[in-house]
Amino acid sequence: MIYLDYAATTPMGPEALRTYQDVAGTFYGNANSLHTRGTDAANVLNVSLETLRQTIGDVSVAITRSGSEANQHVIHRLLSAKQFQGHILSCRTEHPSIRDYLRDLADRYPALQLEDVPVDEQGNIHPKDVEDRIKPDTILATFAHVQHEIGTIRDIRAIGTVLARAGVPFHSDCVQAYGKIPIPMQDAHLSAISTAAHKIHGPKGLGAVFFSKMMEPNDELPPGTADVAAIAAFAEAADMQMKKGREAWTHIGELRAKMAERLPVDFRVLGEIVPERQSPYILGVRLPEMEGQEAMLACDREGIAIATGSACRSGDHGPSETLLALGYSPDRARTFIRLSFAYETSFAEVEEAALKLMNIRSRRAKNAPR
Repeated sequence: MIYLDYAATTPMGPEALRTYQDVAGTFYGNANSLHTRGTDAANVLNVSLETLRQTIGDVSVAITRSGSEANQHVIHRLLSAKQFQGHILSCRTEHPSIRDYLRDLADRYPALQLEDVPVDEQGNIHPKDVEDRIKPDTILATFAHVQHEIGTIRDIRAIGTVLARAGVPFHSDCVQAYGKIPIPMQDAHLSAISTAAHKIHGPKGLGAVFFSKMMEPNDELPPGTADVAAIAAFAEAADMQMKKGREAWTHIGELRAKMAERLPVDFRVLGEIVPERQSPYILGVRLPEMEGQEAMLACDREGIAIATGSACRSGDHGPSETLLALGYSPDRARTFIRLSFAYETSFAEVEEAALKLMNIRSRRAKNAPR
């Protein structure tokens, strides 16, 4: 199968898998135990946490059980400090783990007011729109660095500067950014960012929140026995991802450009046309007169894995909330598909996938009622 759904999840990389096996087999002690096996495991854990911290800078790290939990953990932490009272800025194109959680909190706590900042047709958030909506009681702003369905890279430096002037804590969902583009933690005045191991060839079941040292000076682990092997594999995957750096960006950018070039002319590519403001890892496409769900199933029969949006929306057959926020009608929003790439994606796979998409489109047009 040609796998083009890396934004949903990635396979574990060989280095991370080897690290997991080595640590699980050798350093199997409980890191809370005081005997030698326990202290050996604790040492591996501490080294792994330090490796993760160094991928961002002067931060502390809280390990969670997923990227979604990381988002909710940090939001809950920041809002509870304000007794769940005040004004929150976000937008409709945030990941469901943020959008749905904020709506749930607003229902549970009447003193919370949630306001959506608009996005333009490329998914950008303009700093002036943020500034215009800040109130004296604004207690949190949360905006993703990379939009998870169409891949737009937001100018979080400019947004963070506006928020910092007003003293508003700033959280960014960096699940689609971490390990792929530089994250300006200090320059953007970020209070915290969220990440997920399985988006960067690490193990599933692990996320992380990186807190500014001004916000949270101590590292945190989930309750219970720490999965030292998984955390070590996460750290190894993060280190490998960072080392690929510009080389990966260039290769994947060429893949995305080739796919966009090969798609039928009536397929509409979404996102930013400026390369520096578009993640090459994600290609969002709106199909002509064909629902994304139909295209996804047709692709699966042809041996291609694609998505109709965030995997966390699985089971939700409604139109993409992102496309609705971009101004599309519900019918047009249902025609969305997402292709996503990784360093190991080949040009041959892109060529074959594009050809099969064209064939699917041709068959669909030929069999359409007249």
